[in-house]
Amino acid sequence: MFKYFFSIMILAVLSHTLPAQTIKTGVLVIGNTAPGFAASIQSARSGAKTAFLTQSSAISPELTSEDLLYLEKVHNHYQGKNKKKPGAKDSVAAFDLNMKKDQYGKMIKGISDTTKNLTVILNSPLEKIEKDGKGWEIRLKNGQKIKTDVVVDATENLFIASILRIDANKTMLNPVADPFNTKLYRSTVATAYTGTANSKTILPVSMGAFLPAGVENFIIIPKSTAGFRPVNMSVGQAAGTIASYCAFFKTTTKNINVRAVQTELLTFDAHLIPLSDIQPDDPNFQAFQRMALSGLLKPAITKVGEHNVIKFDTAGTFSSEQLRAPMREFYSRSQLWFADNKKDVMTIEDAISLFMFTATRGNELSKEIEEGWKESFKFESKFDLKRPITRKEFAILADQYLLPFKTRVDFAGNLLS
Repeated sequence: MFKYFFSIMILAVLSHTLPAQTIKTGVLVIGNTAPGFAASIQSARSGAKTAFLTQSSAISPELTSEDLLYLEKVHNHYQGKNKKKPGAKDSVAAFDLNMKKDQYGKMIKGISDTTKNLTVILNSPLEKIEKDGKGWEIRLKNGQKIKTDVVVDATENLFIASILRIDANKTMLNPVADPFNTKLYRSTVATAYTGTANSKTILPVSMGAFLPAGVENFIIIPKSTAGFRPVNMSVGQAAGTIASYCAFFKTTTKNINVRAVQTELLTFDAHLIPLSDIQPDDPNFQAFQRMALSGLLKPAITKVGEHNVIKFDTAGTFSSEQLRAPMREFYSRSQLWFADNKKDVMTIEDAISLFMFTATRGNELSKEIEEGWKESFKFESKFDLKRPITRKEFAILADQYLLPFKTRVDFAGNLLS
């Protein structure tokens, strides 16, 4: 008995003299908020070792109706994975968009507890944060240390940025009133609203809005202002994907491949450019997203009732002259085709001819498109070479045969060679 007591005393002394545990992670998300939860889940799901730090005793963000729509997608993913495990049960099998905080709190816990690559650190106030090479070192008040490649500040009012004296108003690119009059929409990773509840405009948010100027591997959640309100879960998902990319590929925020991040977001069902005339269950939904992000056929902000929405104008047609400038930006070779083909309205035959010339394909392309018109491309219209081609038909075919989304862009949306 004495020997046992003596051993306990030695262990107690050693526990005070041994250095505090150091946690090493790829991404550290700080902040018990809806964007913080979304960022941590997405970062982990995208393959980065992720830690989620909060001073609270549980992950308990306040969720809006828009946030619950996002949570539903996360839940469905979690539930689908869970069903594949023999005997596994979902703690909250049904999803109710009118659920109360204690209900979605249980769901959040169930998701976070079963997300691979995610460590949740509760009840842990931060004492100090400082740069450590390309990454960061964080000291908690309990003496614990965290070393991380990337920090995501998802705190209320961007508290971490403020103590580091990082000006969150000086990001690499700030949101603009109509990004479709610029090239910013090409680097979209999330959505936001401007205006009021009675008259609002939905806008895409570019990647640069998450990256404070002058500091690397520190990602912020874009701030709400009087005229700008990000969709919480949307910006959180984007922040987590950006952070995960840097950690996974061992790179810094200035070297991010915008298209790779957007592709990852689309893989997880993100609506980067919320097109009001394209439903999520459309079989070509992702093709429209890629086309809208490329700008080869650009959507536009359109007034519907008291609100402004983003429309692709799927039924619209266009002339060769309207297509000439965007095609020139992507494919200089195409200008030879336009010089010989001036069309007031582009037909299906004209579009196929343009694809064949630009992609250097032969006559077999026309037969391939005709054979796949209904089966592969899911078009309900009749294949008729002489009929004007709609923007919907052109977008889906161009995404397949011209691959404009494959062309990389910088944070400002400029094409990179």
